[in-house]
Amino acid sequence: MKPPGRRGLLFAGACALLLAAFYLVAALVTTPLAPYLLPPLALSLPCLPAVAAPAGSGYGAPGLAALADAAVEYATTGTVPQQSRDEISLSLAVLRRRAPLRLLVFGLGHDSRLWHALNPSGATVFLEEDPAWYRVVRARSPFLRAHLVAYRTRLDQADRLHATYKDYPACLPGSGGNGTLRVRGNWACPLALHNLPPEVYETEWDMFMIDAPKGYFAAAPGRMAAIWTAAALARARRGEGDTDVFLHDVDRRVERTFAEEFLCDKYRVGGTGRLWHFRIPPVSRRGDAKAAAGGRRPFC
Repeated sequence: MKPPGRRGLLFAGACALLLAAFYLVAALVTTPLAPYLLPPLALSLPCLPAVAAPAGSGYGAPGLAALADAAVEYATTGTVPQQSRDEISLSLAVLRRRAPLRLLVFGLGHDSRLWHALNPSGATVFLEEDPAWYRVVRARSPFLRAHLVAYRTRLDQADRLHATYKDYPACLPGSGGNGTLRVRGNWACPLALHNLPPEVYETEWDMFMIDAPKGYFAAAPGRMAAIWTAAALARARRGEGDTDVFLHDVDRRVERTFAEEFLCDKYRVGGTGRLWHFRIPPVSRRGDAKAAAGGRRPFC
C-alpha cells in the first residue's frame, strides 16, 4: 500500500484539530465558566441596532427625558421612594395598561419624580398640605404640577367623623344629584375637600394615589378627607371605564376604617404590603344608587 503523501497528512491533521476543538468547545459550554472562557464570537449577540434619528435629536418621545431624570435621581442619591418595589409594581401595572392617564396624587414626596415619569404624555397633579415641604420639593423638581392645599380635619377627630358623617346630608350619596356627591364648595360636609384648585374638580381622574396627608400624630390632618373626596369624585365619573384608587399605609387603623367605609371592600381588587387597590365604578353604572343611600355603608 502506498504511504500517504504530505498533502494527505496535512488534511488528516487538520481534521483531527477541528475534532479536538469541537470537543473542547462542547466541554466549555457545559461549565459555569463558559461566559469567561469562550471567545466573544462564541457568544451570540443581536445585531447592533441602526441609529435612525439624526444626532442631537434628544430623547424625542414625550416622557423619556422625565424617565431619565428619575433614573439618575434614584441611582445617584440615597433617596428612595416611600413605597416598596412590590407596591410600586402594583400601581405600575395599571399605569402600563391605561397610560397616558389623568393621575391625582395626594402628597409630594421622594417618589413624586417617579409618578410624573411613569405617566408620560399624561396629566399628573400633586396635592401637598405642608408649606415647608412643598417649597423643598418644588425647588428640586420645578417641573412638577403641584398645589398647596389646606385640610380642615385632624387625626384625633377620625373616630368622631366616622361615627357622625351620616348626620350631615351633604356627606351622603345623592347630595349632588343622581346618587353623586358635591365636592366643590361643599363646606357643609366636614370630610369634603371643598376648596381645592378648580382643575381638580374640572378633571375626570382615571387614577388616585392617596399617600398623604400626614396621619401619624394627633394634630395631623389624617387621610379621612382625602379618602372621602377620592370616593366622591370616582362615583361621579362620566367617561368610560372605572377609577383606580390606591391607598397607602393601610396598616394603620384610620386608613383601613375609612377605606372600608368609602372605597368599599367589594371594590378592592388587589393589594400588597401596605397598599390597597380599589377599582370603583361610577354610580351611573351601579343601578343601586337609591338603595345604597340608606344602607349601613351608603357608599358601598
